[in-house]
Amino acid sequence: GTLTQNEMTARAVYCHATPKTVFGLTGVGYGTQSGELIIQDNSSSSSSSKSSSAPHRISYSSQEWDVIAALFHTASLCNNATLSVDGDSEKEHSGQPTELALLVGTIKAGLEDPRPQYHRTQEVPFSSDRKRMEVRARPIGGRHVCRAFAYCNKSKQSSLLPEDSRRRSSGSNDGSIFYVKGMPESVLGECTTYTGMDGSPTSLSEEDKAQVLAQSRRMAAQGGLRVLAMAYGPTLQSLTFAGLIGMEDPPRVGVADAVTQLQKGGVKVLMVTGDSKETAIAIAKR
Repeated sequence: GTLTQNEMTARAVYCHATPKTVFGLTGVGYGTQSGELIIQDNSSSSSSSKSSSAPHRISYSSQEWDVIAALFHTASLCNNATLSVDGDSEKEHSGQPTELALLVGTIKAGLEDPRPQYHRTQEVPFSSDRKRMEVRARPIGGRHVCRAFAYCNKSKQSSLLPEDSRRRSSGSNDGSIFYVKGMPESVLGECTTYTGMDGSPTSLSEEDKAQVLAQSRRMAAQGGLRVLAMAYGPTLQSLTFAGLIGMEDPPRVGVADAVTQLQKGGVKVLMVTGDSKETAIAIAKR
């Protein structure tokens, strides 16, 4: 926020069930009155009759809907920010810029904030050493907001877990699930599955994880995006990877000129950031 505007905008989305599909979010800032989730390159999807080169909007009827719903609902449930009632970008919002951007992205994707339908029972805040935030919550009415979360409470999912993990997750009969967001390296380390096209958990191999991390680095390097991973599951030892969301925080007006003047004056400029190396380099170049 020192070199940048400190107003994040979610720009890019990656889900491992559709690795060749590039999702984008339009609009700028925290306003929700404009902007939508679109497929920019749909070479691996048949959810639309349009040309793969023609951007088109994701909707409830799209085959990608289950994975998108799981991703953005996770981003909203593991979140402490609050948007103004009407989503006006000029009105007061509360919370961290990153979390505000995730909430706005959820609305642009055509989803509602799921938090009013859940009761939070536990939270572990983000820390610089763990590099992730964890929330445990259960649906108030007993029904999850998306198909993917329902799989976490089915015996099919429990059978994938080791015996000791099944014992630890026995308290989740009320529908309680852990929702996690953080740096990709930190989150992926606890993931054993990823969200499949129908919302079901699909085995996540070490090769899959390497592909996800490579995609995260590309998003950071090419767009200067801050990339966060989302995951959910019945235990923290057996999470389902939901996807990546890349957020843009443009440099402040005049920063480039200020840095140039400092360098001309013999001042060595150093950048201190909590972002990834790829994101930092991309921002520094701008």
